[in-house]
Formats: sequence, C-alpha cells, structure tokens
Amino acid sequence: MKKILVGTDTTASADLAVQDAAELARARGAELLVLYVAPEETLRSVVDPAKAASPESYLAGLPHRFEGVTTSTRMERGDPAEQICQVAADEGADTIVVGNRGAHGSWWRVRDSIPNLVLRHSPCSVYVVDTRRAQ
Repeated sequence: MKKILVGTDTTASADLAVQDAAELARARGAELLVLYVAPEETLRSVVDPAKAASPESYLAGLPHRFEGVTTSTRMERGDPAEQICQVAADEGADTIVVGNRGAHGSWWRVRDSIPNLVLRHSPCSVYVVDTRRAQ
C-alpha cells in the first residue's frame, strides 16, 4: 500500500475517516491524499453548521495534524462519488477510505449513498470507517 485517498466534506464524521486514513497511512508507510469535492452549491451546504467554515483552511491544516505522514490535499468540483473514484484512478491510489455517513436507512436511500457508489465503482480497495459516533 503506497497511496491512500480519503474523501472529506469537512464534517465531524468525515474527519473521523480522515483520522483513520492517516493512522492507516502511518502504519503502512503510505502517502495520504485528502480529497475535498465541492458539490454544486446548495443553500444547505452554505449554512450547514456541521461543516468547516472554509474547506481550504481545513485542508491546509491537515499536513500539520499528521506529522510523520506524507500528506497532500486536493480540491475538485462535481459529484463526490464520481470524483473520488476518478481521482483514485488518476493518482494510482491503492485504497480509498470513506466514512459510512449516509449508508444507513432504507435500501432505496442507501443504494445511492456516496460510500455505496464508491464501493461499486472504485478502481481499488475501499475501507469504510464507522462514523456514527460523530453523527
């Protein structure tokens, strides 16, 4: 395992996935790539109090949080699941780490959740972090 990609939307639950990805990268001596995908703007995303005020600031602080782990960040725009899979392919990631936020509930809601879409379309292994303790 040489490169681990983790997706974040800067919420507390996504940050748990980022932390687990950093621990996995440290244990494996792998590079960590943290990806923020800016979805099409919606009013909810602008005022969501669970998200960091500035994704840029959140990403800029990550390399300092995980000393000893080679950490880089990237921002993209578009559909989060599609971008996570595309960036993983482009970057040659060995593993994608995602939180399970949105992966609970009825089958009809879960099948189109970001974690489930990433699982179905990933070009590499996927590690799903239980983030319910932050929800």
